[in-house]
Amino acid sequence: MCRVGVLTAWTLLLYLAPAHLMCGQAWIPRKGEGSVAVVYQNVAIVDHLNGDGSRFDGGQVQAHGVLTYAEYGLRSNLALNLSLPYIASSYHGDKPHQLPIDNGDYHSTFQDFGIGLRYSFGAHGFAITPFIAGVVPSHGYEFFAHSAVGNRVPELRLGAYVGRQLAPRLPKAYFQVRYSYGITKRVDGVRPNHSNFDSEFGYFVTRRLAIRALEGFQVSHDGLNSPQDFPSRTDYRWRHHDQTLRVNFLNLGGGVSVAVSKSVDVFASVVTTVWGENGHALQRGLSVGVNWNFRSRRAESQVASQELHRVVTQTHTHSH
Repeated sequence: MCRVGVLTAWTLLLYLAPAHLMCGQAWIPRKGEGSVAVVYQNVAIVDHLNGDGSRFDGGQVQAHGVLTYAEYGLRSNLALNLSLPYIASSYHGDKPHQLPIDNGDYHSTFQDFGIGLRYSFGAHGFAITPFIAGVVPSHGYEFFAHSAVGNRVPELRLGAYVGRQLAPRLPKAYFQVRYSYGITKRVDGVRPNHSNFDSEFGYFVTRRLAIRALEGFQVSHDGLNSPQDFPSRTDYRWRHHDQTLRVNFLNLGGGVSVAVSKSVDVFASVVTTVWGENGHALQRGLSVGVNWNFRSRRAESQVASQELHRVVTQTHTHSH
């Protein structure tokens, strides 16, 4: 049986895209099986991005987060996942959005609830997995601040994963890709819906050790550009710029996972922004976590599948 604890680029960036946490991966747990992951994330932002892609010094943002993610197989091809991040964020610079929240101290709270359903079909190491996922702010936290923990915008995501083991040519390798379309709540007459294209290539160095390359790309289909669409920093539109920007980015990185036992995996990953427009450029997004796989009384009594069903998703990050 193939084993992997997978931390993906789209799920790492808790600070850049909380909705990514809800989308799972191509392989799902079987009926009555599931997993619980606890993930620590450390995010550093130094550069801000203009609408033309140029970078400028708008101050530094540091964030620490703990994500709890749970997934359960309702049927052999249908899985439910839930998640909730807790984030502590601080801003250091001379361009605060709002005081006292941008005073250099850490401010912490829960971010957004996530819930998703995935339906998977396929065979012989190949999987196609459509999904529907939602993000709902856990409460009315402050969104107008460099050190805000999120943008407090509900979002619905629709999309699909495609995953495949590369046997027989590369029996120790796999890949998966994802497309999703995010539908956001309209804010101040603007709805910056966006598409995400993400990919992952993994290789099992040993039966317990896996390494992987990660990519995450987002393109927004609507939204405002900074600074031209915000001529005044005192008007109502500027207060909602984090919720209405046309955020585009390309993130690249890599990760490693180790199967400690039959039911426990540990993993680590790091990504960075190599290109972007509007919002923030991620200097470093580091994630370290542990995943526990379990079987309930509803688990089907059958020989383990050859699919990569032992997967972990955690966290992504808010569109700031």
